[in-house]
Amino acid sequence: MMATATVEDRIGELDRKLDFIVEELSHLKRVRNSAEDLVADLTLVGKDAMKDAVESLGSAALRPEEILQLVKSVLIDARLLQSALRQLESAADFIQDAGPLARDLFHQAVVGCQRLDEKGYFTAVAAGTRVADALIQSHSREDWKQVEASVPQLVGFLRELTRPEVLQALEAIIHGFGRVQATMNVDKSVVQLVRDVNSPDARRGIAILVEFLKVVGSRSVVGPAPTPTPTTPTAGR
Repeated sequence: MMATATVEDRIGELDRKLDFIVEELSHLKRVRNSAEDLVADLTLVGKDAMKDAVESLGSAALRPEEILQLVKSVLIDARLLQSALRQLESAADFIQDAGPLARDLFHQAVVGCQRLDEKGYFTAVAAGTRVADALIQSHSREDWKQVEASVPQLVGFLRELTRPEVLQALEAIIHGFGRVQATMNVDKSVVQLVRDVNSPDARRGIAILVEFLKVVGSRSVVGPAPTPTPTTPTAGR
């Protein structure tokens, strides 16, 4: 059974090779027929061009010096034509050499786009485009002018926000809220509340809150506070 299967495989392989050879022979035949047709067409065109040239020269009545000048022009044009053909050959060689590189680059670009699509970059870009479109449509020109005018303040705010001490304070606030929510005890007596307020940590927090309110109050004042007018004591006092 194994020998029969091997023979059948070899026969199938021979059939495939014969089909390939027949196909190549058909292709070569078509190429040869095309070349023969091209040669025949060029021959007819050359005969017609030669006939027209002979008739033109016969009716042109050119002088010898004009014929010499024409021959010189043809020779110069032949040199230019030869140079152009060399450049075309160089360009064809370059295209042939650059073809695999271009295909490789295109394949790498396709693979890179597929990876970006799998990671969700294109979806994120599309969502960002929709968000930007919504922002643009929901804001007027005056709103964007106000945003542009407030950019320096926003940059200063971000600069202050990224300072280490500010980040530590924000971290402490967030950690404190989380800890309070996790261990909060609302069933405390007044004595316990007074004792907690009198603790060093609570007093330090209250002091920080008071200083914060003072800073906010000083920043929220539009103009300088009015100076109180001193009162003159009366003579009887």
